[in-house]
Amino acid sequence: MQTALTHRSVTDHSRQNFERLEFLGDAVLSHVVSVHLYIHFQDATEGDLTMRRSALVNKDLLSKVGQDMGLHRFILVDSGVNLKDPKVRRNLSGDVFEALVGALYLDGGMPAADRFIRRYILKRARTGQQIENSKGRLIEVCHRQDLGHPKFQLLRTKGPEHDKKFVVRVKIGSRTFQSAQADTKKAAEQEAAGLALKALEREGE
Repeated sequence: MQTALTHRSVTDHSRQNFERLEFLGDAVLSHVVSVHLYIHFQDATEGDLTMRRSALVNKDLLSKVGQDMGLHRFILVDSGVNLKDPKVRRNLSGDVFEALVGALYLDGGMPAADRFIRRYILKRARTGQQIENSKGRLIEVCHRQDLGHPKFQLLRTKGPEHDKKFVVRVKIGSRTFQSAQADTKKAAEQEAAGLALKALEREGE
């Protein structure tokens, strides 16, 4: 389990830091969530299942869950890695969460990994706490209204490497919508999609 908490700044040996476990954990997490959604949403289309899975298996949510668990307090890092930096702490918390899933799978098999994922991830599906997949909803609305596929444009990045901000806007056909800013490109796309959805909803009123 210590390997799942060890950052490559401490050792770049692939068998002694969490990167390989993170890779495995990502695959196990995706499998468990996919099976859960397939069983519990039997009328959902493939596209709907994919959107639901994306809302539960993404870095933003995993980072939030990892931070809520306080994982950053146990990560082993070199002194050069600043865990007091919110962005660093957020990113590493998500990485370590996936590594823990991988470690649990190796130590206790799928039952152990499944229990962990159900406790910290799938309960959000039941309570509606998952991050809203605005991007998926926007794509669905555009297809339903025959508006064409929305394009997400990265306008610029701002700030230093350790605190970079991404500015993204949505373009649908010849129309452009209000831009959004976030700490990651994916989060900025979700925010921009949400703004576009609100604009389209206002027009339909």
